[in-house]
Amino acid sequence: MSMPLAVRQMNEARVLARLLNVGPMSRADLARELDVTRSTAGSIVTSLIEAGKVEEFDPKAVPGLDPGENHPIRTGRPAIQLRLIPDHALFLGAYIGARELRLCVVDFTGTVRHSFVERLPKVYPSPEDIAQRLADMVTTFVATLPMPATVRGINVAVPGIVDFGGDILRAPSMNWRRTSFREMLQQRLTGICVHRLVNDANAFAMAEIQRLDAERSQEAVFLLLEDGVGGCVQSGGQLLEGTNGLAGEIGHMPVGDGGHCSHTGIAGAFENYVSRPAVLAHFANLGGIGTTLGDYLDRLDAGDPLAQTVLDVWANDLSRGLAILTVLLNPERIVIGGRVAQLAKRAELQIATCLQQRLMAETPPPALLVPEAGEAGPEIGAALMLHRAHFEDFGPLGEFQSLSIG
Repeated sequence: MSMPLAVRQMNEARVLARLLNVGPMSRADLARELDVTRSTAGSIVTSLIEAGKVEEFDPKAVPGLDPGENHPIRTGRPAIQLRLIPDHALFLGAYIGARELRLCVVDFTGTVRHSFVERLPKVYPSPEDIAQRLADMVTTFVATLPMPATVRGINVAVPGIVDFGGDILRAPSMNWRRTSFREMLQQRLTGICVHRLVNDANAFAMAEIQRLDAERSQEAVFLLLEDGVGGCVQSGGQLLEGTNGLAGEIGHMPVGDGGHCSHTGIAGAFENYVSRPAVLAHFANLGGIGTTLGDYLDRLDAGDPLAQTVLDVWANDLSRGLAILTVLLNPERIVIGGRVAQLAKRAELQIATCLQQRLMAETPPPALLVPEAGEAGPEIGAALMLHRAHFEDFGPLGEFQSLSIG
């Protein structure tokens, strides 16, 4: 008797999830882990091979591969292994930064294959200009592929507030309001679906969760320090979105009465103290010389006392916001990324000390993690969100759905 279609689809999804999360496995391994017969596992695998999603390989023919790495109890000759075919599908992710446009490509295994960057010539480029530039980047890449249909679409991370309908409600660093960017981009792309616009901090969080998978926690806060401050909260293994998808706007959190600058018009907002414009405005107000973050960092590394004063104040202001987040959320870790995170790298001890001084002795401080520049970015997270959604479309994926990304 043939397997019912719904059951077959569920089992295929489970096989794909195991190969994605665990890595190469044999048919016997899959049968044991999924608690099905070997013949059932074989039938499922045959279907996936015919669909071009899975392939067989001999682990002895792959240099450096330990066939027992995921399943240490083995004897005899290693069995033929199964793995996902990387080129079966490609997923695009983009990030609209205040100074550059980034595009990345993730394959079927969730591996980043390509990255592209284009500098933006204007401080406030129009949405139409950015849509055309990004469409050109995508079109140029797709034209290099022997099979363009392997591209399953694109997600775009934006530095602002995005609603569930895909509109950008506000992007202060771009000077955009009420912008239907998804529609603009879709009109300029032929044959490539623009799936979602996502908040850049949520996308950054997704990239970091993937990168730090081996030490993933259930409770974490992610901060993206750029021209604004984006935030994202992970609780119970899920990213919190709130009623309208606007949860985690940590940059708008009031921590004082003023600040060094204001993109949002919110007096005392966290980003008024610790964003890139805040750093540069403070440095300029003290008489510092330099118009870019790179200029400031050069002066700081050269021992400029004004630059050091800015760093000292910045570290204290950052710890004030971190203390609020710690008291409210009790996270296991706080991950700080973005260009301004370079300051955190230079003041890690000072930040940790100031944070501890703002907490009760009984309150455990979170681990503060500052990724190296370029390790993970919002464009990677945007692509991984699309990759994950593609797998979830196949049906229940066991622990693969333990992290819900909205």
